[in-house]
Amino acid sequence: MELVVYDEKYRTALEDYPLSEEHLTYTAHPLELLERRVRMSTYTPVVILENEQVAGFFVLDTGDDKFHYTDQPDSILLRGYSIHPAYQGRGIAKSSMALIPSYIKEHFPQVNQVVLGVNEANKAAQSLYIKAGFIDEGKRFTGRSGVQIAMCLKLKEIIIRQAIPGDEQGIVDICVTAQWNTYKELYTTEYIERIIEKYYTTARIQDEIISTSREWNGYYVAVLNDQIVGAIGGGVDEEGVAEIYVLYLDPVKRGQGIGTKLLNYFTEIQRIQYKAKEQWVSAAKGNDLGIPFYEARGFIFQMEEQAYESTGDDNISSLRYHRMIKSPC
Repeated sequence: MELVVYDEKYRTALEDYPLSEEHLTYTAHPLELLERRVRMSTYTPVVILENEQVAGFFVLDTGDDKFHYTDQPDSILLRGYSIHPAYQGRGIAKSSMALIPSYIKEHFPQVNQVVLGVNEANKAAQSLYIKAGFIDEGKRFTGRSGVQIAMCLKLKEIIIRQAIPGDEQGIVDICVTAQWNTYKELYTTEYIERIIEKYYTTARIQDEIISTSREWNGYYVAVLNDQIVGAIGGGVDEEGVAEIYVLYLDPVKRGQGIGTKLLNYFTEIQRIQYKAKEQWVSAAKGNDLGIPFYEARGFIFQMEEQAYESTGDDNISSLRYHRMIKSPC
């Protein structure tokens, strides 16, 4: 997949771009946006290509309309985002949204923030933008189809987003490095290698990026300057009991608040999307990095048990921690 500046050779494909009436309630058709471009010199139309075919479209606008969404002059407005109906349901939206920050950094290096407006009734779009790392800072305004939620993505800061295909090697690198850094004094080499071989291969993580469910909510990653520096994953059962299975950081980036951002972000995904009411996590006995982190964030020790995937010969224990999930004030 790639993002490219619009060229007239893509016009025929955009003429065959049948957005539904409901979709057009929330966004303009690509052809309408191209017509506006004639009189709006601030518009940069961008085509989303999948295997060299037009799969989506959006506009990046450097004009003053962005000030409906923010007071920051170093912002750019993302508008008219849509996916061609024939390509919906294939993960194109999630993957293309993840490419936007690097595209903007390359073509608009002066920009530090991306802003957009999403109709408060358009829950699907809100979910997409949140998973791409956009945040709602509380600003509202009235647009052509009702109340709009202003959302922003800060490009010079840590971005938390859902993992996409192509992230697997970055997640492997983080998890494998963290395994050795965290557990080399606690576990045997054989045990660490066994865990890495089973859980932290690119093939397995690639599948876990694609195959998400209530039981496995997928990987979410922390990205800094287009590099993955942390990863988290977990699941929620039917009773609203959530579990954090994975939370690892680049050891060099510890102490910068990345773990807290990952945990807070993922907890909100579990609370809002999967109706989680409580959360559990396991920490290795003797893990002087993980245990203080979880205790400082409200997790309370409950029990000690044999570590997952360990045998009696490994002599490894896990400490189980629990906290209730509260809605933000």
